[in-house]
Amino acid sequence: MFKLGMPSWIEPAPSRPGEKGQGSFSADQWRTFCTINLPFTLVQLWGSLPYINFMHLITAVCLANMRVMTEACIRSFEYHMWVYLEELIDLNPHTRITTYQHMSLHFGNLLRRFGPVKSWQCFAFEHLNYTIRKFPTNSRFGMCTSLLFHGAISYFRL
Repeated sequence: MFKLGMPSWIEPAPSRPGEKGQGSFSADQWRTFCTINLPFTLVQLWGSLPYINFMHLITAVCLANMRVMTEACIRSFEYHMWVYLEELIDLNPHTRITTYQHMSLHFGNLLRRFGPVKSWQCFAFEHLNYTIRKFPTNSRFGMCTSLLFHGAISYFRL
């Protein structure tokens, strides 16, 4: 067994994903878990064919998140996403494509129209939602959630 060393600027994934008490992943933790941790683990668990299929998905995600977008990157993204979904059905014949998986086939058009995802993602809102979820509200809209909501509105008016 080996210990995977990562640069300090990468937020580490939870040490025991899927176990009770780990909480929900942040977007950075999902990215680290899927693009760094899982490729090292899954090749040992799955063997080559399912692993190659998973790598098509990871390649598509990495291409979609590039800071500079070219037509060649978009075409490569579309290729890897298409191959991933086709092989997913071949590997798991009873699997049905979900709405989100279908929508991913149209993501190349968004990249063509709007450019790199970094320029049009809603990071500030995602971060705010992550912060708000940390406050104990007992699932009721009351003083605490109301103050957070109004504070968020004033924050984005700056």
